[in-house]
Amino acid sequence: MAKIKTPLERAMALAAVSGLRATLGPALLKSSRRDPTAGYWILGTLGEMFLDKTGLLPARHRPALMIPRALAGAWVANETLRNEGVDDPSAPVMGAVVAAGVAGVAPVVRAILNRGLGVSDPVLGLAEDYLALKLGGDAAGMTFNQMGERAREAVEDLRDRVAPGLELPETPRIGV
Repeated sequence: MAKIKTPLERAMALAAVSGLRATLGPALLKSSRRDPTAGYWILGTLGEMFLDKTGLLPARHRPALMIPRALAGAWVANETLRNEGVDDPSAPVMGAVVAAGVAGVAPVVRAILNRGLGVSDPVLGLAEDYLALKLGGDAAGMTFNQMGERAREAVEDLRDRVAPGLELPETPRIGV
């Protein structure tokens, strides 16, 4: 993938990622800034990715899931540009349109690949997650290792809050 260079490109990439996974755009933006609330967004993203693979989430093109994706796209686009010193009042609208557009087109592409090429839906879901993480990571300036580390920190923080004495198996670290 080409490097995402301008603030507008980064903002729209994060909006597109929000169209694929509603919580991923905000999670990446907050994680890249080491925001203390990033862990909650990361856990939401992990849950959303898991539920997508199980088929428990309704279709994302339905208003119940289209609206949160559009709102997430609007928010990340606005925040990305604002933090880069760009004052563009159209940023939230552009972000919402990009996120809603991706949310509407992605299931169609996924269905075509599933029926036309016979690729299983869970495999397509994993490929979609990879694409979203790659595009979003590039836009937020994060590597896969950094994203994995932040996710591990979020899970460990949750464990420490919910069951402080619980010992979890050591999570593998990629590339260490």
